[in-house]
Amino acid sequence: MTETLLEIRGLEAWYGESHVLHGVSFDVPRGQVVSLVGRNGAGKTTIMRSIMGLVRKRSGSVQVNGAQAIALKPRQIARLGVGYVPEERGIFASLSVRENLMLPLVVQKPLMSMDEIFALFPNLQTRMSAPGTKLSGGEQQMLAIARVLRTGAPLLLLDEPTEGLAPVIIQPIEANIARLRERGYTIVLIEQNVRFAWSLTDHFHVVEQGRVVDSLRTRDESRELAVARLNRYLGV
Repeated sequence: MTETLLEIRGLEAWYGESHVLHGVSFDVPRGQVVSLVGRNGAGKTTIMRSIMGLVRKRSGSVQVNGAQAIALKPRQIARLGVGYVPEERGIFASLSVRENLMLPLVVQKPLMSMDEIFALFPNLQTRMSAPGTKLSGGEQQMLAIARVLRTGAPLLLLDEPTEGLAPVIIQPIEANIARLRERGYTIVLIEQNVRFAWSLTDHFHVVEQGRVVDSLRTRDESRELAVARLNRYLGV
């Protein structure tokens, strides 16, 4: 068992002829939350998709718990214990909550039982027969996260989990991510709202034009100064 669960070195990625990532490197220590921030189009989602093998043309090194994943297919990377919740959530709208939860394979012994997952997302337990189309945006996000938790993946990639959600829904999502960290999950988070992410995050990495251009550890920084520093990159 390595101290660093995810290690990325010199990651390059292309969409067709467009060179999107240019030598991205960073570590994700086991049991911590690493947040990627940057303007829209900076390459944050491409980093996650490249980790998962969803970008066909990529190079460099992506090691998951010491295993090299750069040449693996998405299903093989998932079996290494990586769970991905994309910004669009990716639930099956025509299937019920129960069917969505039962569909993914369990790839490792889950850190949380189904009862514990329902304790985290009580709305889902009361809506097990509801199709995805009948869920609110917040419930869809809960279902997307619950589905990867059921697989047993200890490494979670969460792309903009609060995007498009009302403030009253954002607060429980924040609390749930904090609980997952307490349970020992390792999380890579994309989040535009630095103030929201601050209480959850151990390390911030700023992405600009497909490169990591700045990094900081929250324990080493004053919150207000660090948030102002990060927001300068975002144009806030």
